[in-house]
Amino acid sequence: MNFKEETLRRWDIKHFWHPYTQMNFYKKIKPPIICKGEGNWIIDINGKKYLDAVSSIWCILHGHSKPELVKAIISQAKILQHSTTLGLANIPSILLAKELSDLVGLPKVFFSEDGAEAVEIAIKMVLSFVKRNNKKSENNNKIKLACVKNAYHGDTLGAMAISGKTQFTKEYSQFLFSPIELPPVLCFRCRWNRAKEKGEKICSFECMEKAREILRKKRPSAIFVEGGVQGAGGIIPLPPGYLKMLLEEAKKIGAILVVDEVATGFGKTGKMFGFEWELKKKQNELPDIVCLGKGLSGGYLPLAATLTKDEIFKLFLGEQWEGRHFFHGHTFTGNPILCNLALENIKLFKKENILEKIQDKIKYLEKRLSELWSLEFVGDIRGKGFMWGIEIVKRGKESFPTKFLAGWRVCISMWKRGVFIRPLGDVVVINLPLSIKTREIDFLLEALKESISDLKKFTKSI
Repeated sequence: MNFKEETLRRWDIKHFWHPYTQMNFYKKIKPPIICKGEGNWIIDINGKKYLDAVSSIWCILHGHSKPELVKAIISQAKILQHSTTLGLANIPSILLAKELSDLVGLPKVFFSEDGAEAVEIAIKMVLSFVKRNNKKSENNNKIKLACVKNAYHGDTLGAMAISGKTQFTKEYSQFLFSPIELPPVLCFRCRWNRAKEKGEKICSFECMEKAREILRKKRPSAIFVEGGVQGAGGIIPLPPGYLKMLLEEAKKIGAILVVDEVATGFGKTGKMFGFEWELKKKQNELPDIVCLGKGLSGGYLPLAATLTKDEIFKLFLGEQWEGRHFFHGHTFTGNPILCNLALENIKLFKKENILEKIQDKIKYLEKRLSELWSLEFVGDIRGKGFMWGIEIVKRGKESFPTKFLAGWRVCISMWKRGVFIRPLGDVVVINLPLSIKTREIDFLLEALKESISDLKKFTKSI
């Protein structure tokens, strides 16, 4: 299909309401229109290439147009395009359920299509489990759930609620339940002021001790946490030992531990799953529920999964007439094309020895990122594996005025230099494909240095 750029832009503005996008601003900055992907690059309709430094919103693992993944889609599409799994099975969904169970260590797998749905399913599992198990209270209204401040678990109502009070949820607060919020874990803006500027950290981890106190006092029925790094909250790594602490406290108070690996799973932190940095694949050390998404399909098609233990699953068993089964399901749950794609994605991890190969690239990325500390407007550099955030500041810990759009200025400057990234406020986010090459990391860092330094041109007016 050949269309003029002017025509596409006119139709785009007239008809397409983009997610998480201020359309007035979008119309003004004219982002590239993408028509092709090759390796770790996306290509616009004018032929300009951009390094995909956000993995097309944190999901692309093996680069674009990976032959094995494309073949997995096409081959299954020729055999069976869709077959419901409401009381019916298909081969790819059975094989993937077993593969994921072996991979994560939890025996039961419930499929869906995106991360928010996976979390929503986890919430419903928790609520039903607590009510049926008669833990905590006789009154279901007293069921309490906990999250970590600055969490992001998705955009459906339940997923928004368990994210706590954030900029993403405040407009809908009247429709959301209020979770118990554990203290924020962002060292750069620590409320106890134990973390110094420019990466020098002197910390007694008061946030962890306060979290322990709150959990023991409030005794929630479940604790929700992201897999080692908080994503849309600003790319915030959890303190060392935090997940282990949550597991220990959950066991003490009889709470369910839910780990959201939607953004962190499938190698993004350097291990297959973020929780593996602290929790081992033994039944007594695993989370009770794990949510997967984004990279589950290699980032090519929408697929998610919620995994849980037999202890939770068994409370949904009964006679057909009793109505004890799990009242949840989607049209495309366990779609064979999606599941066949995910099977090939997992096969690639084994065949190409990916988890071992990325370790040197992660070390190289960390080394190159450390060079940014010398730049005037860099307040913090934080992250793990291939997930990083660079917080742009006016000076010290002082933020730029909101209207200055410091994060956006850096990102738009990066576009001009052939790198596509997108900010979270004034946090410039880097989320690289596992297939990234060292020369591409070099290209990224040089563009990033120049783009941050370019801010000097605009600061005289503020």
